[in-house]
Amino acid sequence: MTLGDRIAQYRKNLGISQEKLGARLGISRQAVSKWETGAAAPDMNNLMALAREFHISMAELTETPEGTPSEDAPAPETSPFSGPAAGQPRFFWPVLCGVLAALLVVVLAAVFLHIRSQRILPSEEAVAGEPPAADETSPVPYPATDFALLWTNRDGNEEFLELGEQEDFFPFGTSLELTAPEEVLDTDFHLTVLHDAVCGAINLSYLHTEQDLETDPPSVECESVIRLSTIAPSVHTPRGIHAGSTKADVAAAYGDELVYCLKEEGGYTLTSHDYYYIYQPESAFSRYLAIYMRDGLVAGLWVEDLIDAGNNFFLPNNVSRFPTINGEPDFSQRREPEREDIDDTRRAYIAWNQLVTNNNLSAEERYAYRRDAFTLLPYLDWQEFMTLGGTGYPDDTAFAFMDWLARQDSYSQSEMLDIQMGCTAKGLDGAYMDSYDGILSHAMFYDPVSFAKALAVDGVDEEVKWHAIRDTAYDAELYPVELDAAVNALDSAIDGGVFTEEQEGWAKLLRLYLLTPIDERINLPKTPA
Repeated sequence: MTLGDRIAQYRKNLGISQEKLGARLGISRQAVSKWETGAAAPDMNNLMALAREFHISMAELTETPEGTPSEDAPAPETSPFSGPAAGQPRFFWPVLCGVLAALLVVVLAAVFLHIRSQRILPSEEAVAGEPPAADETSPVPYPATDFALLWTNRDGNEEFLELGEQEDFFPFGTSLELTAPEEVLDTDFHLTVLHDAVCGAINLSYLHTEQDLETDPPSVECESVIRLSTIAPSVHTPRGIHAGSTKADVAAAYGDELVYCLKEEGGYTLTSHDYYYIYQPESAFSRYLAIYMRDGLVAGLWVEDLIDAGNNFFLPNNVSRFPTINGEPDFSQRREPEREDIDDTRRAYIAWNQLVTNNNLSAEERYAYRRDAFTLLPYLDWQEFMTLGGTGYPDDTAFAFMDWLARQDSYSQSEMLDIQMGCTAKGLDGAYMDSYDGILSHAMFYDPVSFAKALAVDGVDEEVKWHAIRDTAYDAELYPVELDAAVNALDSAIDGGVFTEEQEGWAKLLRLYLLTPIDERINLPKTPA
């Protein structure tokens, strides 16, 4: 049984985890894990601390033979090395032998760690975030590929993280520290979870894979970095590109292996940009570097391993991605994208999705997408809309869109009209209708006068207007304070002559429904006439 096996056994006898034992010793869980797997050895202080925690002697922990001498053998009083002298405790000799044996273990471990350091492997110090001290014979570690980010730590030493499996667990032998709680997500990979970590200027994602004792016993627990990003000037690529570098710097560093990409229109983007470059040579396989550009300067860096996406995922297509010549896009083979006929429901979904996911929209784009999200409400097919979210729970897509509509801070009068006309859209019934009623009442509470004016707009079927009033009142009675304020606003506008004759008729009908108990509304008129 190895020293690591004994540490694991005694820890389990105490019924504590690696993390708990590490906390008692003032070290990391990863350090305990490396002791138990034999990847590292505890020093003398930690050996003594372990023996103390396990309530055993150093000899028992290191399993050193104690070698009891014959009781009849003479023992000089002047030398403790030949056995116990008269009056000495009989356990003195075995304990001393155990200490000497432990010292031998530590010396061998130190030699082993020194050899590892010559091979640029992280030592036990690196687990705790302290990089091993370099000497004149030790080469300075540096990324082996272009798919890494580098920075200078507080001590003035340069550090880096590179995509791929790491020798250590987070923070991977660097001085990185979490500045926000990690987000941990399940993956499709066996015994593997994804960690999204924010560490000041650097965001990173890494996969943590547990040891597979059932189907692959030789496997080991490990972590692999799959994504790195930054918008900080203090972090740079192995070729020296950082936020603030010029387009000329980028072209000089990476040449015509760059692919020029048009501005992304959807999904998550690292930072606002005009366009971005992709560096992904054939030897990179699924790894790539994205360099986001704004106003001729680098705005952010993104390094990622797409894992299953295959090699050269970002090859030029002459539609949205183009080859470069001296850093400039070559549009000579440009092709127009294929146009797709999109129905109103899909257009509304695309507009909403852009508004909630794309942080890179201009003011004009945001206005256009918001206009589509509202004006298309009367023409939606809600059953079709639910299928566009791509989740296992289609209802969530519809309710999420309704929640977004209801949470808007303000509405224009035209948007109120769109909401009113949308109350009879296809597929809007049952629980969906109840949720949509909340949108109506929220818009009415925002500005009861404008809401009443919208009801009077010409060209809208009066049956639709009545449905809007009825459904608004149905939800509004759940909020007595807001309801009372809305009625008072309508009364003031009516008394102040704010409405035209047509508008006043619809305002009075809305007021009547708001003040009438729900079980008595069946007898109310449907139009001002």
